[in-house]
Amino acid sequence: MPPSLYLALSYLKPKRHLLSAINVLAVLGTLLGVAVLIIVISVMTGFDSMWREKILSFHPHVNLFSYHSVLAEDDPLFDEVAEHPDVLSVSPFIHTKVMAQYRDRMVLPSLRGIDPETDFLYLRLVADEANTLMDGEFLLEDETCVIGLELARTLGVRAGDTVSVISPTMFAADGEIRLPVDLRVAGIFSVGMYQIDNEFFLTDLQTSRDVLGADDGVDGIQVIGRNLMGAERLANELREIAGEQYESMSWMRMNQTLFNALTVEKNMMFFLLTVISIVASFLISCTLIMMSVQKTREIGLLKSMGFRNGTVMGAFMWYGMIQGTFGIFLGTGAGLLVLRYRQSILEVLSRLFGMEVLPAELYFLYELPAETRFVDLALIWGLVWALCLFGGSIPAWLAARRNPVEALRHAG
Repeated sequence: MPPSLYLALSYLKPKRHLLSAINVLAVLGTLLGVAVLIIVISVMTGFDSMWREKILSFHPHVNLFSYHSVLAEDDPLFDEVAEHPDVLSVSPFIHTKVMAQYRDRMVLPSLRGIDPETDFLYLRLVADEANTLMDGEFLLEDETCVIGLELARTLGVRAGDTVSVISPTMFAADGEIRLPVDLRVAGIFSVGMYQIDNEFFLTDLQTSRDVLGADDGVDGIQVIGRNLMGAERLANELREIAGEQYESMSWMRMNQTLFNALTVEKNMMFFLLTVISIVASFLISCTLIMMSVQKTREIGLLKSMGFRNGTVMGAFMWYGMIQGTFGIFLGTGAGLLVLRYRQSILEVLSRLFGMEVLPAELYFLYELPAETRFVDLALIWGLVWALCLFGGSIPAWLAARRNPVEALRHAG
């Protein structure tokens, strides 16, 4: 065992004086810094992953549509897009904002018309019916619809009820006013994301045209690609195929504001919470400064016996690193433990404060997500270790520079 490590371990033996209490505080400070960083970064990463999963459970990788004219269902563009090597499947869609009324309640949802036999997103909901269907059945035929759970709660409807749907296009240019279309709610679905569950009506293409007062055509093409993260490149290539009159948008671009805000928030939280670890490094510095004062005579004796400055400095560096290692180890355990029981803790806090700590309408999710990645853990460990090392280096250097004669005279 190196002499410096032996000295550091001997100094760490519990003793009943102020230095022992400061040792505990230094470890607790490091523990708190590591635990909070792990919890916050894991939750932010969880939000990113969960939002991506929920968004892609209901939205395609790429939307290709025209701002100026409708697209015929038999348009050759469907075949041209489907033949792209990075495209797995294509499906037509109609999307518009409408006004829906049930009794005295009124909302402004989005109406999406799809082909229930080919729409991959709808088929995904049907395939996972045990988790996505809350009431009724997945049935899209003439004058029927399937709506989101939160939207159903807002309107106060259940499966089998009839909702009146009005589109702004019902007010024709020549002054003719068409009557609202009554749609029977066949089923109520939930994808687990508040924003989606609170926004969408799903109908078949012909029913959507009836609401819009259109005879034929669709708004565009939904595309599922082979590479999720290559959706932006695929969107650019499909735009070149379709021509300038069409717009092609990837899921990244359509949700860019949401994910950019999350990235900025995650980085800012990491920066701000690092302050806790900096404070912990100051506590380690204070511990080493007090120990160097307390051990002045021993330092003088060691140096008079021929111990080099590096050995004395190494003892203090080992002392600080051992404190930091204990704090990192215990903080990692505490952080992972809190993440393991995060939902229970959230429920207790909600009951304690009498308010919803994680409002679904604000965060779009019904539970607190978390995803712990090793690369994030490694970054946190490395950062805290570096701060602890820096916090211990200056007192260690000052202790090693002590003159043995002056140290012995001071102690005497």
